[in-house]
Amino acid sequence: MSGFRERAAREMERHNPGETVTPIMRKLMADSAAMLARGPGDSAARAAAARTFAIAHLDDLHEELRRQFRRRGIGYHRAATPEVAVATTRRLLKGARKVAKSKTMVGEEVGLTHALREGGIEVLETDIGEYIVDIEGRGPSHLTAPALHLNRARIHELLARGGGADLPDDDPERLSRHVRDIVRDFFTSCDAGITGANTTIASSGRILIVENEGNVALGASHPDLHIAITGLEKVVADEAGALALLEVLAPNATAQPLTSFSHFFAGPEKGQERHVVFVDNGRSAIAKDARYRDVLKCIRCGACMNACPVYRTAGGLSYGTPYMGPIGAVISPLLWDDGRYADLPEASSLCGRCTEVCPVGIPLHRLLLELRAEGVENGELGSMVERMGWGAWAAAFGGTRRAKLATALGRFGIERFGRFFEGFRPEGDPRAAPVISVERDPAMLEGGGRREEGGGPARGPVEPESEKAPMDLVELFRERAGALGVEVVERIRKAQGDRVVKATAGIANTGSVLLTGREAARRPLLAAGRIVVELQAKTIVRHPSGLEGYLGDGDALILTGASRTADIEKQIVRGIHGAERMVVVLKR
Repeated sequence: MSGFRERAAREMERHNPGETVTPIMRKLMADSAAMLARGPGDSAARAAAARTFAIAHLDDLHEELRRQFRRRGIGYHRAATPEVAVATTRRLLKGARKVAKSKTMVGEEVGLTHALREGGIEVLETDIGEYIVDIEGRGPSHLTAPALHLNRARIHELLARGGGADLPDDDPERLSRHVRDIVRDFFTSCDAGITGANTTIASSGRILIVENEGNVALGASHPDLHIAITGLEKVVADEAGALALLEVLAPNATAQPLTSFSHFFAGPEKGQERHVVFVDNGRSAIAKDARYRDVLKCIRCGACMNACPVYRTAGGLSYGTPYMGPIGAVISPLLWDDGRYADLPEASSLCGRCTEVCPVGIPLHRLLLELRAEGVENGELGSMVERMGWGAWAAAFGGTRRAKLATALGRFGIERFGRFFEGFRPEGDPRAAPVISVERDPAMLEGGGRREEGGGPARGPVEPESEKAPMDLVELFRERAGALGVEVVERIRKAQGDRVVKATAGIANTGSVLLTGREAARRPLLAAGRIVVELQAKTIVRHPSGLEGYLGDGDALILTGASRTADIEKQIVRGIHGAERMVVVLKR
């Protein structure tokens, strides 16, 4: 199996992913910085605390989760290995022949789609980006944007190959709606839906899944069987922890305030089964290892790869693993301990930017160094030339006198011969790519990254909104909802095809509304031509964290604008599954 350097050199020569990826990542990072500045200053600290507590108490939280799942009628399943995860899923599918699958990185990890297809089950990837890369056959290149490495012309070519010969051009909206129509048709006859899960909530037994397109809502509500597959670490203690994750997840992942749909799934609907498969695959051992347990705090937002100069240059497919970028370079060698990804910790310039931007405080630069050291000790990393070089360095600097002599000789050499090496850079090695030009202080990398006052990750000179005079909540809600394309009115004339619901609460800073109980039923929402939400102004809170007292105990759904996708060159297309229009009627 080829290593990272070989894969990266091949990928850059054949596809030049940096040409597509780098400009998108630069804009995304700038937009994320602005979005994070709008949120509460302590959101990153609360999210990090929630994840740290969860990893330290995994066994206890899972015991409580079992009890709560039993109360709700949700099946709890724990799989020690990928093989067991696949076998468990097959058993739960029973006689299902058509499965609608949403994006799940753990599903990629265990090879679920391939295994089910080998068993004669028809599996359709229902996320637009996943559908596209499934046709290409090389897998996703980003945690949140699977087809990021593909430009619209290449996507048009792939969709034409996959049965879209009537597509006249590469317009992102036309391409997105083409995939949407295929997915919608499949949902009318599928037997089961498989999704991932962003986290589970131990205290209430609810499953939190965020999405933009609405395919998760379809997969969890339309078939009679819903299976969520996720990692063992995907649990938080309570709703406060889950809401803290929401406050940092979408701003870092997609530069949105929240995703269009934030689902809090409770028990199965009448006549339906719901199961969650938790995959261990080495996670319980990692949780007990003080050196590496921090990696399990990851919320899969992709911020580290968005900032990483190596990822931007070499692209996600160079890593050869479902988990790419800095987080992939750490987690992959730990999950697959057979040495296949032992060289990934070297896929880094060690600029430390990944640690700086991580919203849950994972010290990725330190973990990369730990894995490098371990790889050298095990003989998996380091060539003979490198060992000889470091041996010479140790001999030269092993004592005060020798160090002074070596330093003097080095200065002499630089003065006499340094000009011959100006501009030298190894060809084909993405680790030599220039780092992002930001001011850097070594203190930034202490304790999991630099933090602004209040706990937010450092992103640049953006004034946090918490330092500005607070706007009236109703006016702030109007402004933020309007930016999402949501109409906010005092009265409305209802029309045929409207789905009228009463919101339990609203969120001013994100322009979102919270639906609970029957109002959160997905089927009628997805079938509506327009969603009309009645919202009492007195129930508007400033940030998502203010919803804790409104969530209740059953199903809940936070709606943040109409469904959307940006899987094709990050061009936003609204109205994928569900209504294209949303109106909020404010009641005072």
